[in-house]
Amino acid sequence: MNTTNEYQEILMAELAEQSARIDALVAKSQQAADMKLNIDHELEKLRAKQKETIKKLKELEEPNKNAWENIGDGG
Repeated sequence: MNTTNEYQEILMAELAEQSARIDALVAKSQQAADMKLNIDHELEKLRAKQKETIKKLKELEEPNKNAWENIGDGG
C-alpha cells in the first residue's frame, strides 16, 4: 500500500467514527426532546392542580361561613 491509500483509509475510519458519534448525539437529542414534552405535559397538569388548590384556599379565606361548612361535604 502506498501512503495515499493508507491516509485515505485512516480518513475513512475517522469519518465512520464521526458519523457514528453524530448518529448517537441525534438519537440522544431526540430522547431529550421527547422527555421535555413529557415533563411539559406533567408540569401543565400540576400547574392546573395548583391553580385549583389556590382557588379553594381563596374561597376558604373569604368571610363566608358556608365555605367552612362545605369542607365536610367535599368542598
